[in-house]
Amino acid sequence: MSSDKKTLIYEAALSLVYESNDFSSIKVADIADRASIGKGTVYEYFQSKEQVIGEALLYMWEGALEFFALFLGENKGFKEAYYGFLRYFQTQLGKNKHIYELITINPDSFSVPAAIQALNSRFEEMQEKYFSLLEKLVARSVSEGVIKAHPSKFDWQTAILSSLTCIYIHQHFPDDSLGEEVLDKAYAVYVKLLGD
Repeated sequence: MSSDKKTLIYEAALSLVYESNDFSSIKVADIADRASIGKGTVYEYFQSKEQVIGEALLYMWEGALEFFALFLGENKGFKEAYYGFLRYFQTQLGKNKHIYELITINPDSFSVPAAIQALNSRFEEMQEKYFSLLEKLVARSVSEGVIKAHPSKFDWQTAILSSLTCIYIHQHFPDDSLGEEVLDKAYAVYVKLLGD
């Protein structure tokens, strides 16, 4: 299969996931229709819709990692880079709300987690890349004196996750009066938890 057709299938599957509250209702025929290809073409290359969705998630996350790596490579100051990271998370969370629900869904009610397990080694590679990029971001905060010493892995992971929780809560319980202030609060959480 050409990479162009694969991209069409991945994009079609992801667009359906973005729209759906019920992942079990997505059919291979829906994915094929959205990609403007035949249903048989999808089955020619994938064994199931779960495999398509699992690989589409990998495709999405690989793209996100590439974006993050390029963004960090622009040598922005820490604060600007961290705000960019927060904005990207905010945008992706808003766009991909159903994907976050999918990741935490009860495996008994939907079989994508089993399909994802089959792709586990690729997910682990991406997770390593992601944490490596985050560690570079943390190192930038140390080198610029935003925080005083390089924190332990547990501490910086806690600070970043706590910071992202501000965005997550704002997405689920929007407060329009906050606007960009939610980013300020998320940044302040990182600095506070890793400061003096």
